[in-house]
Amino acid sequence: MLRMRKWTRLTYALGDSSMRYDIQTTSKEELFIDCYLEAIDFTDTGDTDQPAHGAELDETFAREQVIDCLSFYQRIACYLSNDETGDAARDFWFTRNGHGVGFWDGDWPKYGEMFDRIAKGYGEVYALFDGGES
Repeated sequence: MLRMRKWTRLTYALGDSSMRYDIQTTSKEELFIDCYLEAIDFTDTGDTDQPAHGAELDETFAREQVIDCLSFYQRIACYLSNDETGDAARDFWFTRNGHGVGFWDGDWPKYGEMFDRIAKGYGEVYALFDGGES
């Protein structure tokens, strides 16, 4: 599995304000993020000319992926059963990057078309690892 810092708490401030807001992720959001990262490891590490399995993600890339995961998950969570969270996370990575599997391949008969459309709206991304490897 990819190594990255745990993203259980996100802190941000508005402008020059001294007010800070902490966002605690839920266990389902953590599961979604973890499974999404597993999909990155599956597709983008371990082969010739790729970083080794478990390579550490670039910090900025990882942060952006967590933001995308939380945004996407919030848009589809109400349609997921408890046991679909991990599959949805992996299919988010596969679909948005055109890996030949994903929401459209028949495993999501009720909401697959909608999930596919939403995932593609996030655009394709290329994994970036520490040291500038992609």
